[in-house]
Amino acid sequence: MPLHIFISTWIGSSFGVLAFAKIAKDVVLLIGFTLVLLSAYYIGKLNAVIQDKLVWAIAAYGVLTVLLAIIKPTDQDAEILGLVYNLRFLLFFVYGLILARLYDSNNLWQRAIRVVLGVSVIVMVFGIIQYTILPDTALTHVGYSRANGVLPVFFIDDKPDLERVMSTMRDPNSFGSYLVIILSFALAYLLAYKNKYLRQVTVGILALGILSLWFSFSRSAWIGALLAAIIVGAVSFKKKKGFRVNKKLLTIGAGCVAVMVLAVYPFRNTYLVQNVIFHADESTTLEDPNELRLRFYKESLRAGVETPLGHGPGTAGLASIRNTQEGVVLNENYYLQLLHETGFIGLLLFLVIVLIVALRLYGKAGVHPGATALLAAFAGLAVTNFLVHIWSNEAVAYTFWGLAGLSLYQPQAPRLLFRRAHGQHDAPQTPATSI
Repeated sequence: MPLHIFISTWIGSSFGVLAFAKIAKDVVLLIGFTLVLLSAYYIGKLNAVIQDKLVWAIAAYGVLTVLLAIIKPTDQDAEILGLVYNLRFLLFFVYGLILARLYDSNNLWQRAIRVVLGVSVIVMVFGIIQYTILPDTALTHVGYSRANGVLPVFFIDDKPDLERVMSTMRDPNSFGSYLVIILSFALAYLLAYKNKYLRQVTVGILALGILSLWFSFSRSAWIGALLAAIIVGAVSFKKKKGFRVNKKLLTIGAGCVAVMVLAVYPFRNTYLVQNVIFHADESTTLEDPNELRLRFYKESLRAGVETPLGHGPGTAGLASIRNTQEGVVLNENYYLQLLHETGFIGLLLFLVIVLIVALRLYGKAGVHPGATALLAAFAGLAVTNFLVHIWSNEAVAYTFWGLAGLSLYQPQAPRLLFRRAHGQHDAPQTPATSI
Protein backbone atom coordinates (compact mmCIF):
# COMPACT_ATOMS: atom_id res chain seq x y z
CA MET A 1 0.00 0.00 0.00
CA PRO A 2 2.78 2.59 0.61
CA LEU A 3 3.75 2.09 -3.04
CA HIS A 4 0.19 2.16 -4.37
CA ILE A 5 -0.11 5.88 -5.16
CA PHE A 6 3.20 5.87 -7.03
CA ILE A 7 2.49 2.68 -9.01
CA SER A 8 -1.18 3.41 -9.78
CA THR A 9 -0.41 6.97 -10.91
CA TRP A 10 2.47 5.84 -13.10
CA ILE A 11 0.65 2.92 -14.73
CA GLY A 12 -2.75 4.66 -14.81
CA SER A 13 -1.49 7.83 -16.47
CA SER A 14 0.76 5.91 -18.88
CA PHE A 15 -1.97 3.61 -20.20
CA GLY A 16 -5.06 5.80 -19.71
CA VAL A 17 -6.55 3.63 -16.94
CA LEU A 18 -6.01 5.97 -13.99
CA ALA A 19 -9.54 5.64 -12.59
CA PHE A 20 -9.34 1.83 -12.52
CA ALA A 21 -5.76 1.84 -11.20
CA LYS A 22 -6.89 3.93 -8.22
CA ILE A 23 -9.77 1.64 -7.21
CA ALA A 24 -8.14 -1.71 -8.08
CA LYS A 25 -6.91 -2.20 -4.49
CA ASP A 26 -10.45 -1.85 -3.12
CA VAL A 27 -11.81 -4.28 -5.73
CA VAL A 28 -9.14 -6.81 -4.69
CA LEU A 29 -10.13 -6.28 -1.04
CA LEU A 30 -13.80 -7.01 -1.74
CA ILE A 31 -13.00 -10.15 -3.75
CA GLY A 32 -10.53 -11.42 -1.17
CA PHE A 33 -12.85 -10.69 1.75
CA THR A 34 -15.73 -12.50 0.05
CA LEU A 35 -13.57 -15.56 -0.60
CA VAL A 36 -12.21 -15.73 2.94
CA LEU A 37 -15.71 -15.23 4.36
CA LEU A 38 -17.04 -18.14 2.31
CA SER A 39 -14.06 -20.27 3.32
CA ALA A 40 -14.62 -19.56 7.01
CA TYR A 41 -18.31 -20.43 6.66
CA TYR A 42 -17.57 -23.64 4.76
CA ILE A 43 -15.17 -25.03 7.40
CA GLY A 44 -17.26 -23.83 10.34
CA LYS A 45 -14.98 -21.09 11.71
CA LEU A 46 -17.20 -18.12 10.97
CA ASN A 47 -19.17 -18.39 14.23
CA ALA A 48 -16.11 -17.45 16.30
CA VAL A 49 -15.84 -14.23 14.32
CA ILE A 50 -19.55 -13.44 14.36
CA GLN A 51 -19.71 -13.86 18.15
CA ASP A 52 -16.93 -11.31 18.69
CA LYS A 53 -18.34 -8.12 20.24
CA LEU A 54 -15.77 -6.08 18.36
CA VAL A 55 -17.14 -7.37 15.06
CA TRP A 56 -20.63 -6.43 16.28
CA ALA A 57 -19.50 -2.85 16.88
CA ILE A 58 -17.87 -2.70 13.43
CA ALA A 59 -21.02 -4.11 11.81
CA ALA A 60 -23.22 -1.57 13.62
CA TYR A 61 -20.95 1.28 12.53
CA GLY A 62 -21.00 0.00 8.95
CA VAL A 63 -24.78 -0.35 8.85
CA LEU A 64 -25.23 3.14 10.29
CA THR A 65 -22.87 4.63 7.71
CA VAL A 66 -24.71 2.95 4.82
CA LEU A 67 -28.13 3.98 6.21
CA LEU A 68 -27.02 7.60 6.46
CA ALA A 69 -25.86 7.45 2.84
CA ILE A 70 -29.38 6.32 1.87
CA ILE A 71 -31.29 8.69 4.15
CA LYS A 72 -29.09 11.74 3.52
CA PRO A 73 -27.89 11.53 -0.09
CA THR A 74 -25.38 14.02 -1.43
CA ASP A 75 -23.09 14.24 -4.46
CA GLN A 76 -22.88 10.62 -5.65
CA ASP A 77 -19.12 10.54 -6.29
CA ALA A 78 -18.35 12.07 -2.89
CA GLU A 79 -20.84 9.78 -1.16
CA ILE A 80 -19.32 6.61 -2.61
CA LEU A 81 -15.85 7.88 -1.80
CA GLY A 82 -16.95 8.67 1.78
CA LEU A 83 -18.35 5.17 2.24
CA VAL A 84 -15.14 3.62 0.94
CA TYR A 85 -12.83 5.81 3.04
CA ASN A 86 -14.80 5.26 6.24
CA LEU A 87 -15.31 1.50 5.97
CA ARG A 88 -12.52 -0.09 3.92
CA PHE A 89 -9.88 -0.26 6.67
CA LEU A 90 -12.36 -1.82 9.12
CA LEU A 91 -13.26 -4.40 6.48
CA PHE A 92 -9.56 -5.13 6.04
CA PHE A 93 -9.26 -5.48 9.83
CA VAL A 94 -12.03 -8.13 9.89
CA TYR A 95 -10.34 -9.76 6.88
CA GLY A 96 -7.21 -10.13 9.04
CA LEU A 97 -9.21 -11.53 11.97
CA ILE A 98 -10.69 -14.25 9.74
CA LEU A 99 -7.40 -15.08 8.02
CA ALA A 100 -5.71 -15.57 11.39
CA ARG A 101 -8.32 -18.21 12.25
CA LEU A 102 -8.12 -20.02 8.92
CA TYR A 103 -4.36 -20.36 8.70
CA ASP A 104 -1.25 -20.48 10.88
CA SER A 105 -1.51 -17.01 12.42
CA ASN A 106 2.16 -16.92 13.47
CA ASN A 107 3.29 -17.72 9.93
CA LEU A 108 0.93 -15.08 8.51
CA TRP A 109 2.25 -12.54 11.00
CA GLN A 110 5.90 -13.23 10.21
CA ARG A 111 5.33 -12.95 6.48
CA ALA A 112 3.25 -9.78 6.83
CA ILE A 113 5.69 -7.93 9.07
CA ARG A 114 8.65 -8.84 6.86
CA VAL A 115 6.83 -7.42 3.84
CA VAL A 116 5.80 -4.29 5.75
CA LEU A 117 9.30 -3.56 7.03
CA GLY A 118 10.92 -4.50 3.72
CA VAL A 119 8.68 -2.17 1.72
CA SER A 120 9.21 0.57 4.32
CA VAL A 121 12.95 0.58 3.56
CA ILE A 122 12.19 1.21 -0.13
CA VAL A 123 9.77 3.99 0.76
CA MET A 124 12.13 5.68 3.23
CA VAL A 125 15.19 5.49 0.95
CA PHE A 126 13.17 6.99 -1.90
CA GLY A 127 12.00 9.76 0.41
CA ILE A 128 15.56 10.66 1.39
CA ILE A 129 16.63 10.63 -2.28
CA GLN A 130 13.61 12.80 -3.08
CA TYR A 131 14.74 15.42 -0.57
CA THR A 132 18.47 15.37 -1.28
CA ILE A 133 18.83 14.60 -5.00
CA LEU A 134 15.66 14.64 -7.10
CA PRO A 135 14.40 17.94 -8.57
CA ASP A 136 10.95 19.25 -7.63
CA THR A 137 9.55 18.21 -11.01
CA ALA A 138 10.79 14.60 -10.85
CA LEU A 139 7.42 12.98 -10.12
CA THR A 140 5.67 14.86 -12.93
CA HIS A 141 7.38 12.40 -15.29
CA VAL A 142 5.36 9.50 -13.81
CA GLY A 143 2.00 11.30 -13.93
CA TYR A 144 1.92 13.33 -10.71
CA SER A 145 -0.20 16.45 -11.19
CA ARG A 146 -3.08 18.27 -9.56
CA ALA A 147 -5.36 17.07 -12.37
CA ASN A 148 -4.50 13.45 -11.53
CA GLY A 149 -5.19 14.01 -7.83
CA VAL A 150 -1.59 13.84 -6.57
CA LEU A 151 0.74 16.80 -6.23
CA PRO A 152 4.36 16.26 -7.37
CA VAL A 153 5.88 18.34 -4.59
CA PHE A 154 4.96 19.91 -1.23
CA PHE A 155 6.36 22.93 0.60
CA ILE A 156 5.87 24.44 4.04
CA ASP A 157 3.34 27.25 3.50
CA ASP A 158 4.08 27.16 -0.26
CA LYS A 159 7.67 28.36 0.24
CA PRO A 160 9.97 26.80 -2.41
CA ASP A 161 13.00 26.78 -0.08
CA LEU A 162 11.17 24.60 2.48
CA GLU A 163 10.37 21.34 0.70
CA ARG A 164 8.44 18.55 2.44
CA VAL A 165 8.90 14.89 1.53
CA MET A 166 5.99 12.52 0.86
CA SER A 167 8.05 9.76 -0.84
CA THR A 168 5.72 7.35 -2.70
CA MET A 169 2.67 8.39 -0.70
CA ARG A 170 -0.06 10.98 -1.13
CA ASP A 171 1.22 13.79 1.09
CA PRO A 172 3.82 14.52 3.81
CA ASN A 173 1.41 14.11 6.74
CA SER A 174 0.41 10.64 5.50
CA PHE A 175 4.07 9.74 5.03
CA GLY A 176 4.90 10.91 8.55
CA SER A 177 1.98 8.99 10.05
CA TYR A 178 3.03 5.84 8.18
CA LEU A 179 6.49 6.24 9.70
CA VAL A 180 4.93 6.24 13.18
CA ILE A 181 3.99 2.59 12.54
CA ILE A 182 7.40 1.65 11.15
CA LEU A 183 9.34 3.36 13.94
CA SER A 184 7.15 1.68 16.56
CA PHE A 185 7.94 -1.76 15.17
CA ALA A 186 11.65 -1.08 14.80
CA LEU A 187 11.94 0.19 18.38
CA ALA A 188 9.78 -2.60 19.85
CA TYR A 189 11.83 -5.34 18.19
CA LEU A 190 15.08 -3.61 19.08
CA LEU A 191 14.13 -3.67 22.77
CA ALA A 192 12.62 -7.18 22.69
CA TYR A 193 15.41 -9.16 21.01
CA LYS A 194 19.13 -9.62 21.74
CA ASN A 195 20.06 -11.13 18.37
CA LYS A 196 22.89 -9.02 16.90
CA TYR A 197 21.65 -9.36 13.31
CA LEU A 198 18.10 -8.35 14.19
CA ARG A 199 19.31 -5.40 16.24
CA GLN A 200 21.42 -4.17 13.32
CA VAL A 201 18.40 -4.39 11.02
CA THR A 202 16.13 -2.52 13.43
CA VAL A 203 18.74 0.16 14.14
CA GLY A 204 19.07 0.74 10.40
CA ILE A 205 15.30 1.02 10.00
CA LEU A 206 15.14 3.40 12.98
CA ALA A 207 17.83 5.64 11.49
CA LEU A 208 16.09 5.76 8.11
CA GLY A 209 12.73 6.35 9.80
CA ILE A 210 13.88 9.22 11.99
CA LEU A 211 15.59 10.98 9.08
CA SER A 212 12.55 10.49 6.84
CA LEU A 213 10.23 11.69 9.59
CA TRP A 214 12.24 14.90 9.91
CA PHE A 215 12.13 15.50 6.14
CA SER A 216 8.33 15.13 6.16
CA PHE A 217 8.12 18.22 8.44
CA SER A 218 4.83 16.82 9.72
CA ARG A 219 4.31 18.20 13.20
CA SER A 220 1.38 15.87 13.87
CA ALA A 221 3.58 12.87 12.97
CA TRP A 222 6.42 14.14 15.18
CA ILE A 223 4.05 14.29 18.15
CA GLY A 224 2.60 10.86 17.32
CA ALA A 225 6.06 9.30 16.94
CA LEU A 226 7.24 10.75 20.26
CA LEU A 227 4.20 9.37 22.08
CA ALA A 228 4.64 5.98 20.38
CA ALA A 229 8.31 5.83 21.41
CA ILE A 230 7.42 6.62 25.02
CA ILE A 231 4.79 3.86 25.09
CA VAL A 232 7.12 1.27 23.51
CA GLY A 233 9.82 2.12 26.04
CA ALA A 234 7.45 2.10 29.01
CA VAL A 235 5.82 -1.24 28.09
CA SER A 236 9.10 -2.94 27.14
CA PHE A 237 10.94 -1.92 30.29
CA LYS A 238 8.00 -2.69 32.53
CA LYS A 239 7.86 -6.30 31.30
CA LYS A 240 11.54 -6.94 31.93
CA LYS A 241 12.15 -8.90 35.11
CA GLY A 242 14.16 -7.05 37.67
CA PHE A 243 14.00 -3.78 35.81
CA ARG A 244 14.43 -0.73 38.00
CA VAL A 245 14.26 2.89 36.98
CA ASN A 246 17.72 4.41 37.05
CA LYS A 247 17.07 7.78 38.69
CA LYS A 248 20.46 9.11 37.66
CA LEU A 249 19.85 8.17 34.01
CA LEU A 250 16.34 9.61 34.19
CA THR A 251 17.73 12.88 35.54
CA ILE A 252 20.33 13.04 32.79
CA GLY A 253 17.65 12.39 30.17
CA ALA A 254 15.40 15.13 31.55
CA GLY A 255 18.40 17.46 31.62
CA CYS A 256 19.17 16.73 27.97
CA VAL A 257 15.59 17.53 26.99
CA ALA A 258 15.75 20.78 28.96
CA VAL A 259 19.03 21.74 27.28
CA MET A 260 17.52 21.07 23.83
CA VAL A 261 14.53 23.27 24.62
CA LEU A 262 16.74 26.05 25.97
CA ALA A 263 18.99 25.78 22.92
CA VAL A 264 16.06 26.22 20.56
CA TYR A 265 14.44 29.05 22.55
CA PRO A 266 16.91 31.81 21.49
CA PHE A 267 16.20 30.92 17.85
CA ARG A 268 12.42 30.91 18.23
CA ASN A 269 12.03 33.98 16.02
CA THR A 270 14.31 32.76 13.23
CA TYR A 271 12.97 31.98 9.76
CA LEU A 272 13.61 28.22 10.07
CA VAL A 273 12.03 27.74 13.50
CA GLN A 274 9.04 29.96 12.75
CA ASN A 275 8.28 28.00 9.59
CA VAL A 276 9.22 24.43 10.55
CA ILE A 277 7.79 24.47 14.08
CA PHE A 278 5.05 27.11 13.96
CA HIS A 279 4.37 27.35 10.19
CA ALA A 280 3.80 31.07 10.59
CA ASP A 281 6.55 33.67 10.23
CA GLU A 282 6.03 37.29 9.15
CA SER A 283 6.55 36.48 5.46
CA THR A 284 3.78 33.87 5.43
CA THR A 285 0.89 35.02 3.27
CA LEU A 286 -1.33 32.03 4.03
CA GLU A 287 -3.67 31.91 7.01
CA ASP A 288 -1.96 30.70 10.19
CA PRO A 289 -2.52 26.88 10.21
CA ASN A 290 -2.97 26.83 13.98
CA GLU A 291 -5.68 29.50 13.88
CA LEU A 292 -7.18 27.77 10.84
CA ARG A 293 -7.51 24.49 12.73
CA LEU A 294 -9.17 26.20 15.68
CA ARG A 295 -11.67 27.80 13.33
CA PHE A 296 -12.39 24.46 11.67
CA TYR A 297 -12.87 22.81 15.07
CA LYS A 298 -15.37 25.43 16.21
CA GLU A 299 -17.31 25.21 12.96
CA SER A 300 -17.36 21.41 13.09
CA LEU A 301 -18.60 21.30 16.68
CA ARG A 302 -21.29 23.85 15.85
CA ALA A 303 -22.40 21.79 12.84
CA GLY A 304 -22.44 18.65 14.98
CA VAL A 305 -24.68 20.24 17.59
CA GLU A 306 -27.02 21.61 14.92
CA THR A 307 -27.26 18.23 13.13
CA PRO A 308 -26.62 15.55 15.78
CA LEU A 309 -27.49 12.68 13.41
CA GLY A 310 -24.86 13.79 10.89
CA HIS A 311 -24.94 14.99 7.30
CA GLY A 312 -24.04 11.67 5.67
CA PRO A 313 -20.80 10.17 4.28
CA GLY A 314 -18.98 12.30 1.73
CA THR A 315 -19.97 15.62 3.30
CA ALA A 316 -16.71 16.12 5.22
CA GLY A 317 -13.06 15.12 5.08
CA LEU A 318 -11.10 14.27 1.97
CA ALA A 319 -14.13 12.78 0.23
CA SER A 320 -15.88 16.18 0.38
CA ILE A 321 -13.32 17.57 -2.08
CA ARG A 322 -15.42 15.79 -4.72
CA ASN A 323 -18.70 17.13 -3.32
CA THR A 324 -20.11 19.65 -5.80
CA GLN A 325 -23.47 19.93 -4.00
CA GLU A 326 -22.51 20.85 -0.42
CA GLY A 327 -18.92 21.98 -0.90
CA VAL A 328 -15.65 21.05 0.81
CA VAL A 329 -15.57 20.58 4.59
CA LEU A 330 -12.03 19.84 5.79
CA ASN A 331 -12.22 19.55 9.58
CA GLU A 332 -8.47 18.85 9.98
CA ASN A 333 -9.61 16.29 12.55
CA TYR A 334 -10.79 12.75 11.75
CA TYR A 335 -13.06 12.54 14.79
CA LEU A 336 -14.81 15.79 13.91
CA GLN A 337 -15.11 14.52 10.35
CA LEU A 338 -17.03 11.48 11.63
CA LEU A 339 -19.16 13.73 13.81
CA HIS A 340 -20.08 15.76 10.76
CA GLU A 341 -20.78 12.71 8.59
CA THR A 342 -22.25 10.14 11.01
CA GLY A 343 -23.33 12.28 13.96
CA PHE A 344 -22.79 11.55 17.64
CA ILE A 345 -23.97 7.92 17.31
CA GLY A 346 -21.47 7.14 14.56
CA LEU A 347 -18.62 8.86 16.41
CA LEU A 348 -19.48 6.96 19.60
CA LEU A 349 -19.52 3.62 17.77
CA PHE A 350 -16.14 4.36 16.19
CA LEU A 351 -14.66 5.32 19.57
CA VAL A 352 -16.00 2.04 21.03
CA ILE A 353 -14.17 0.15 18.25
CA VAL A 354 -10.99 2.09 18.94
CA LEU A 355 -11.22 1.46 22.69
CA ILE A 356 -11.77 -2.31 22.29
CA VAL A 357 -8.84 -2.65 19.88
CA ALA A 358 -6.60 -0.60 22.20
CA LEU A 359 -7.53 -2.73 25.23
CA ARG A 360 -6.88 -5.97 23.37
CA LEU A 361 -3.53 -4.76 22.12
CA TYR A 362 -2.66 -3.65 25.64
CA GLY A 363 -3.45 -7.16 26.91
CA LYS A 364 -0.84 -8.60 24.53
CA ALA A 365 1.71 -5.79 24.79
CA GLY A 366 5.01 -6.78 26.34
CA VAL A 367 4.57 -10.50 25.66
CA HIS A 368 4.18 -9.99 21.91
CA PRO A 369 6.57 -7.24 20.60
CA GLY A 370 4.31 -6.78 17.59
CA ALA A 371 1.36 -6.00 19.85
CA THR A 372 3.53 -3.54 21.78
CA ALA A 373 4.41 -1.80 18.52
CA LEU A 374 0.79 -1.74 17.36
CA LEU A 375 -0.40 -0.35 20.71
CA ALA A 376 2.21 2.41 20.56
CA ALA A 377 1.46 3.19 16.91
CA PHE A 378 -2.27 3.21 17.68
CA ALA A 379 -1.74 5.80 20.39
CA GLY A 380 0.46 7.90 18.12
CA LEU A 381 -2.01 7.75 15.25
CA ALA A 382 -4.89 8.54 17.60
CA VAL A 383 -3.11 11.85 18.22
CA THR A 384 -2.38 12.54 14.54
CA ASN A 385 -6.06 11.99 13.78
CA PHE A 386 -6.80 15.02 15.94
CA LEU A 387 -4.80 17.08 13.45
CA VAL A 388 -5.32 15.38 10.05
CA HIS A 389 -7.71 12.92 8.35
CA ILE A 390 -5.19 10.11 8.62
CA TRP A 391 -7.48 7.05 8.62
CA SER A 392 -8.63 8.15 5.17
CA ASN A 393 -5.16 7.45 3.83
CA GLU A 394 -5.01 3.93 2.39
CA ALA A 395 -1.35 3.25 3.15
CA VAL A 396 -1.54 4.15 6.83
CA ALA A 397 -4.99 2.66 7.45
CA TYR A 398 -4.42 -0.63 5.60
CA THR A 399 -0.97 -1.15 7.15
CA PHE A 400 -2.09 -0.64 10.74
CA TRP A 401 -5.52 -2.27 10.67
CA GLY A 402 -4.36 -5.23 8.59
CA LEU A 403 -1.55 -6.01 11.03
CA ALA A 404 -3.89 -5.42 13.98
CA GLY A 405 -6.35 -7.95 12.57
CA LEU A 406 -3.62 -10.59 12.27
CA SER A 407 -2.16 -9.90 15.72
CA LEU A 408 -5.34 -10.02 17.81
CA TYR A 409 -5.70 -13.76 17.25
CA GLN A 410 -2.48 -15.52 18.21
CA PRO A 411 -3.25 -18.92 19.77
CA GLN A 412 0.45 -19.80 20.02
CA ALA A 413 3.47 -17.99 21.38
CA PRO A 414 4.92 -15.60 18.79
CA ARG A 415 8.01 -16.93 17.06
CA LEU A 416 11.10 -15.23 15.72
CA LEU A 417 10.66 -12.37 13.26
CA PHE A 418 13.93 -13.00 11.38
CA ARG A 419 16.31 -15.94 11.16
CA ARG A 420 19.88 -15.82 10.05
CA ALA A 421 20.98 -18.02 7.16
CA HIS A 422 22.77 -20.47 9.43
CA GLY A 423 19.62 -21.03 11.47
CA GLN A 424 20.45 -18.96 14.55
CA HIS A 425 17.39 -18.40 16.70
CA ASP A 426 16.57 -15.63 19.04
CA ALA A 427 13.78 -15.17 21.53
CA PRO A 428 12.19 -12.13 23.06
CA GLN A 429 13.47 -11.09 26.46
CA THR A 430 9.97 -11.57 27.83
CA PRO A 431 8.58 -15.04 28.56
CA ALA A 432 7.07 -16.84 25.53
CA THR A 433 3.70 -17.46 27.11
CA SER A 434 0.67 -18.46 25.12
CA ILE A 435 -1.60 -15.67 23.95
